[in-house]
This record gives sequence, C-alpha cells and structure tokens, in this order.
Amino acid sequence: MFWWVIVVAIGFSATPAQAQLPSGLTKSRWAMDDPEYAEKYSVGAEKTNVPGKIKQAADARFLKDSSGAYLSGGLTAFGQSSNPMGSLELGYAGYGTSFMANRMGFIAAANEDDYFLGGELGMRFQTPTRLAPFVGWGLFAGASSKSEPADDDNRDNDDDGDVDEWGEEEESFDGALMAIYPETGIHFWWTPRVRISGFGRYLVTTEGRDADSWYYGMSIAIMSK
Repeated sequence: MFWWVIVVAIGFSATPAQAQLPSGLTKSRWAMDDPEYAEKYSVGAEKTNVPGKIKQAADARFLKDSSGAYLSGGLTAFGQSSNPMGSLELGYAGYGTSFMANRMGFIAAANEDDYFLGGELGMRFQTPTRLAPFVGWGLFAGASSKSEPADDDNRDNDDDGDVDEWGEEEESFDGALMAIYPETGIHFWWTPRVRISGFGRYLVTTEGRDADSWYYGMSIAIMSK
C-alpha cells in the first residue's frame, strides 16, 4: 500500500548532497555550502571568540525561502484503543521566514482492524538554529473505517466460507474524521538541506474526547533551497 511512498523516499536519498555526513559537529562553519551563510561568515570569528564560534555553529537564519519535500512515520492510538496505528505521511514544507514554516501533506494510517486516509495543513514556529525546538498546530481531515463484532448477524462478513464464526468482524465506512492539534518537537539540520525531526501531537477530534489521541513521529525533509 505504501510502496510508492518508499520509492519516493529512496529517490530523495540517492543524491550526493543528501548522503553526506553531518558537517560542523566540531566546527563552527557547518553550512558553508549555503551561499548566504558562506557570505555572512567568509571572515569567521577568532578562535578565542567562543561566543562568536557558538553563534556561527548555531546560525540557521538562511532558512528563509527554503522549501522541499518531507517523509514522516509515526504511531498513534485513537481514544481507548490498545491497538496502535502505524502511519506514513508525504508532504511539502516551506519557510516564509527562518523561524516559521508551513506544510501540507497526505497521511495514511492503518492497523489490522482500521485505517485512516486524509490530508493535513500545519504551521510551526522554531528557533532559527541548527538544533531547533519548535511548537505548532495543524488541521487533519480524512476518511476512516471501523471494525465491529459480527458473529451473530447470519452473514459471512470476512468471505472465508463460514457464517458467524467466533470473533468474526464487519468492516464499514466510518465517515469523515477531522482533528485539530497542537504539537511540539525538535529539528536537527543534518546538512543545510536535510532536516531530521521528532514531534508529538495531541489530536482533538470531531468524534468527541473519547476519540482524542497522542501521535508521535519522526520525519526527514529534503529542502530544494
């Protein structure tokens, strides 16, 4: 179901710029391949200027106008469910300023009983630094299915040739699902174009508080600029 997402992700990782190791872990000029950063720090701080070195190592203000695709995976359990869903999301993000990013994406989440398909819009505010904590919010809208016990309805719901066997369930369309969520997390810029993130969201759904959930995930974004 998700092979096309995996293929896209492999395509992203194939370029040389994305395969490089993180630079600047011990050096202050970590983003010298970015023209704006390179111009700003063409004459770097003196070795004895510790605050200046720290500023150079942390500065990611050149992110303004950067944009690119991202791929994320996560885990969520709606309401009181003990059966978590795995999810994949593919989308596009852009920085209007170095401290604010917008994004839109398509999400697929599933477990052995249910699935959700939908899209989302969101906004994040971060520090313009290489290691960047952020807060944000988002909207999710999609369609869902549900499974219910069906071992006494005189039907072969799972098409296995047996009617009303023990544990038989019926899957049905559960209608539209919408949620608004706050989120928090942290970014790390592997390179000036590759961003790795971890995040947590609390989905407040239209199905009532019993259906609200926490969603935890990781993502990688490849910025084209």
